[in-house]
Amino acid sequence: MTISAVVLAADAGEGFTTPKYLTPIDGRPMVRSVVESALMWPVDEVIVVVGSDADEVISSFDDLDVTTVIDPEWDEGIAAPIRAALDVVSRERTVSHVVMAYGDQPRIPDGLVEKLLGVAERHGADLVVPKYRYQRGWPIVVGEALWRRLLGMEDAFDLDGYLSMHAAAIHEEWFDQLPPHRYRTADDLA
Repeated sequence: MTISAVVLAADAGEGFTTPKYLTPIDGRPMVRSVVESALMWPVDEVIVVVGSDADEVISSFDDLDVTTVIDPEWDEGIAAPIRAALDVVSRERTVSHVVMAYGDQPRIPDGLVEKLLGVAERHGADLVVPKYRYQRGWPIVVGEALWRRLLGMEDAFDLDGYLSMHAAAIHEEWFDQLPPHRYRTADDLA
């Protein structure tokens, strides 16, 4: 069985005057930072889904060994880039788990994804989420039965709520730290 990582980097964000995912964090475009981290995780492939400003965003990581998916329906909401990524994943019949990460959430702690994947393997959970000091966060590990359900989702929806309601088995792995910061809007840069 194999494991795929999906980096969701399709939305435009709010208030950004330049492409959101090219915003420098620690001297690098934020999406490149996340993709570089994903390449170090114990996964078999990394898929990056882009949408808004696709060509410019791709240019920030086009030298890296990843599969890039351009989602023409990215402005529909979170369901569209997830469907685009999972369409690619579903073509490979051996994928057992998908690690989902946001492209606007750099600084994912070293070893976090490896720990989540170990928990998924040991406990057979459909969903493994990090719990940062009593708050669920990302990245997450989604088992095959659950990620296949996501292929039918549409529009904007409460992804975390949906996953929680449809996972037969959820495991929360506690981390004694704050979650990595997400840059959803330009205001988050302050």
